[in-house]
Amino acid sequence: MPSHATRSPTTALSERRSRTVHHILGTAMRLIAERGIAGISMSALAEEAGVSRQTLYTYFPDVKAVQAGLVQAGEAGDTELTSRVEREPDARAALRLFVEAVVSAAAAGHPSTSALAPALPADLRDVISQHERNLERLLEDVLRRGRDAGHFRAELEPELDGRLLYRMVIAGSALAAEPGADVALVTAHLAAS
Repeated sequence: MPSHATRSPTTALSERRSRTVHHILGTAMRLIAERGIAGISMSALAEEAGVSRQTLYTYFPDVKAVQAGLVQAGEAGDTELTSRVEREPDARAALRLFVEAVVSAAAAGHPSTSALAPALPADLRDVISQHERNLERLLEDVLRRGRDAGHFRAELEPELDGRLLYRMVIAGSALAAEPGADVALVTAHLAAS
C-alpha cells in the first residue's frame, strides 16, 4: 500500500501547508532577484505565486514576515548541509559536498541568503551575518581536517582560507545561477580551489 494512503488528514494538511509556504518563499526569492526588495508587495507576491491574498496573509502578515521566512528557510537548508558536511569523514568529499550543494541550489533558483542580505532590514542582515560566520567556521573545520590528514597543503591557513573559500563559493553560486551557466564546471573549479 502506498505510504500516502496511511497519512492522517492532519499530516496531509501539514504537508500541503509546507508546500504552499515553500512555493510562496520561492516566488518571493525570484521576485527579489528580478525586481529588488522594493519591487515586492503582498499583492504582487500573491499574484505571482498564484495564491489568493487571503492565503498569503494566512502564512505571512506582511513583507517583513516574508523576508524573515526567507532567512529562516535559508538557515534550515544550511543547517541540513552543515550536518551532512560534518558527518562526511573525508575532508575532500566534505568540501565538494558543500560546494555542490551551494552551487546547485543557486542554479535551481535558490540563491544563498547572502545574496539577499543587502536588500533586507538591519535585524535580518545581522542574523544572516552570524549564519554566514557559522558556515565559514564549517569550512575552516573542513580545511583544518584536510590539512591535518595531509589532503590539503600544509601551509593552508584554515581561518583565512575558510573565509576566502566561502566568499568564492557564494560568488561562484551567483555565476552558476546565470542562464546558460555550466554548473558542473563552476562546481569543479570551486571544489578544486
